[in-house]
Amino acid sequence: MLNLIGPIAHGGEMTQPTKVGPRRILSALQGRGARVATKLHFTLLSTFYVARQTLSRNVDAKARLGNKAKWTIGLLNERDWQESYHSSEPEAAQFQAEAQNLECPIRDPMITKYLSTESRTDIAIIDVGAGAITQIGYTHPGKNISITPVDPLADHYANVLRKRGVKLPFPTVKGDGETLLSQFSRASFDIAYARNSLDHTYDPIATIANMLELVRADGVVLLRHYRNEAEGGEYEGLHQWNFDCKDDRFVIWNKDTHVLVDEILGPNAKVSCSVHLARKGEWRDEILVMITKAA
Repeated sequence: MLNLIGPIAHGGEMTQPTKVGPRRILSALQGRGARVATKLHFTLLSTFYVARQTLSRNVDAKARLGNKAKWTIGLLNERDWQESYHSSEPEAAQFQAEAQNLECPIRDPMITKYLSTESRTDIAIIDVGAGAITQIGYTHPGKNISITPVDPLADHYANVLRKRGVKLPFPTVKGDGETLLSQFSRASFDIAYARNSLDHTYDPIATIANMLELVRADGVVLLRHYRNEAEGGEYEGLHQWNFDCKDDRFVIWNKDTHVLVDEILGPNAKVSCSVHLARKGEWRDEILVMITKAA
């Protein structure tokens, strides 16, 4: 059976600009021992020099750029960790074998609860920040499930899994949460799902708004994330955002920003959240969020 509590692929605007430039970025990459491709060097340099010319007086844009730079560094560390995990860990080999089973059931209660009340037979799900392998599962009684896993490191993961001989029913495709609308048609999914990934994006608010656009009327955005992980991770690497549920309201925050998500999404969405307290053997508390798109 697919391990739905298995490996998780490990981000938003800041109110003050981050002082970071291409030389500092490349120095940081080298200092961390990351194997940086020439293409990435040119991408970083191009990003900063073009942005310096066009955004020099725009504080918000400069803050966004600095946050994306942190995100880029974090992706390199994540890439190396995932390669090591999927290449050598015994647990990963079992996970890969189970993920190739087309009969693997969907077991996340957030998804199964929605499916049990949905009259449609054909269900399309987009898994944002899915990592190398979606952990959703593939089957549910009476439903025909199609899954589109998306992750910015999809191409790298594909190479790693190919070397391991892993062939997935629904391979991960390359894409960022912040640019989903340029890749997929609006209202083309029934469920937009993310697990422990949006708090590692460079703009989680934009990503959630995009996910809401991607689901049809009465469709849902389902989020399952560890509680306040940036605080736990001391704001290192991809750990830049905290997800929390305060007074039954979904909050995204860090040292500089505090956002009530329902206020951002407005009347087009009904947002509910709850806290799943960690039980024995579980890593930490989880925030469970359901956002229903208005009809």
